[in-house]
Amino acid sequence: MANETKSIEMIEMACRAIGVVRSPITDRPAMTPLGVPAAVEVFAEFAPALWRFEKHSHIWVFGWLDKVGRDALQVTPRGVKDQGEEGLHGVFSVRSPTRPTPIGLTAARVLSREGNRIELDRLDFIDGTLVVDIKPYLVTRDMIYCARNYQIGKAASREAIRDALLMQAEMYCGEVTEDARFAAEHIARFRAEQLGFVDPKAWRFQVPRSRPGLVDAVLAMTRVRFGNGGIEITNGDEFVIGAEVVDGACVVSRIACV
Repeated sequence: MANETKSIEMIEMACRAIGVVRSPITDRPAMTPLGVPAAVEVFAEFAPALWRFEKHSHIWVFGWLDKVGRDALQVTPRGVKDQGEEGLHGVFSVRSPTRPTPIGLTAARVLSREGNRIELDRLDFIDGTLVVDIKPYLVTRDMIYCARNYQIGKAASREAIRDALLMQAEMYCGEVTEDARFAAEHIARFRAEQLGFVDPKAWRFQVPRSRPGLVDAVLAMTRVRFGNGGIEITNGDEFVIGAEVVDGACVVSRIACV
């Protein structure tokens, strides 16, 4: 086993760049957490690999993050205030660009393609980042609605929460509707003012039957389900946001739907 491990460690892996990112952001600290509209220019020699590319609305983009450290195995993620040992996370448990093999991964919606240039709704790679691969996002394999994460850090602001919620709604519905804006504004306010930016133990929503678009928005933003009581359809005219917190208490906010 020792010899096998040694031989594996000595393998040299060759990684070929297949394209480059074109982005208005040239400095990593200036990049927003959710990324910005950008493009991938595929090198001419790989153009045949784009044959029938239009079958897919979304793709995974793999970037080579060569301008970050590769030695640290633990980091303090963005949004974690504790800079001591309690704030440390292993790099395999976060999306930090600092990692042994600096490969970045971002899912993006394809806006258009002209020749070898692919326009995307958002990427969090800076301009000039080399792209090492592109793969289609497959709804039959990649979509995991029931996935959960324990909170890593706190959001920077109420606006940051709202923007993230709107992005989730757009990925679920294909567009940002007025119902999505309504839900995002009130859920973001609730998380900031009632929960202090901490994720609840469980969500409990009541949504008027007359607002099916609001139902879609809540499902997209919080991944609640009817089967476990996370969301209930009512005949009233109030949008009710409820949350179970760690100590077992429940906080509620009622918003009139007009």
